[in-house]
Amino acid sequence: MLNIVLRTLRTNPAVPLVAALVVVFSLLSPFFMTGGNIEAMMGANAVVLIAAVGMTFVFLAGGIDLSISTVISASAVISGLVMAGTDNIAVGIATALAVGAAFGAVNGLLIGMCGLTPFITTMGTQLVARGIAFVMSQGVAVKGTPYALMDFGFAAFLGIPATTIVGLAVVVLASLTLCGTSWGRELMLVGSNRNAARYTGINVRKMEFSVYLVSGLLGGLAGFISIANLGNAIPGVGDTLLLMIIGAVVLGGTSMNGGEGSISRTLIGVGLLAVLINGLNLLGIPFYDQLIVQGVLIFVGTWMAARLSRRRA
Repeated sequence: MLNIVLRTLRTNPAVPLVAALVVVFSLLSPFFMTGGNIEAMMGANAVVLIAAVGMTFVFLAGGIDLSISTVISASAVISGLVMAGTDNIAVGIATALAVGAAFGAVNGLLIGMCGLTPFITTMGTQLVARGIAFVMSQGVAVKGTPYALMDFGFAAFLGIPATTIVGLAVVVLASLTLCGTSWGRELMLVGSNRNAARYTGINVRKMEFSVYLVSGLLGGLAGFISIANLGNAIPGVGDTLLLMIIGAVVLGGTSMNGGEGSISRTLIGVGLLAVLINGLNLLGIPFYDQLIVQGVLIFVGTWMAARLSRRRA
């Protein structure tokens, strides 16, 4: 049992940080461990969890997707407009996924097929997606969300919000894909050593295209889930999420250099930020002070992950 605990601590540096924060906030706030607060904390981070899974795939390939936050916004707005006109949830989710896939395909083509730099390319699509979200919504929330979708957003099963269950389902499917398919194994090899991947016959460009496509799809799904969470499609819903998404993946221990990490680590990273932000809110810490704490925590988590990575090497 002790060996399992020690192995977990070595491979998941965020675990002791999560445990420490839970203990601290439990002592400082009597509301932290209440059922209502835990349920609210899980539901509030479903969008980040889904998007962070997409970012994990991109990181494992050695890339980065700065556009995912505004893809969430554009997908939410366009899906919201479609549902307002049709009152059809199925058409709405199909629209959100299609919008996300379109942006992911553009990123994949420009990066994977044309060889452009991921940072600059996704920065460009980030601006385009943000502009589309605000132009199509005219800068205001899109109303007319079907009541069934709003009911879903407030629903919970055994104390777990329905939106969080969707996020956890994405985590399970992504983990099975990464660990149990040839695509997942090839992705890890591409991220670890591109030249070696080419020598083994892997189409590196096609792999890069596919990870950005997956990231876009999950960004679209996250945008749809944001409508369920908020009741309306908000054009700026993703504006503050990018650093949380990247921070969750990094804190979980997935390397930005590619080839090292896992979906379960990202889940822990999202949990870490969720606990931190919720606890600081309960203590009444001002928003900008919270940003300082989050930044310091990311530094600490990255340093711990780097040390453990060097030890394993």
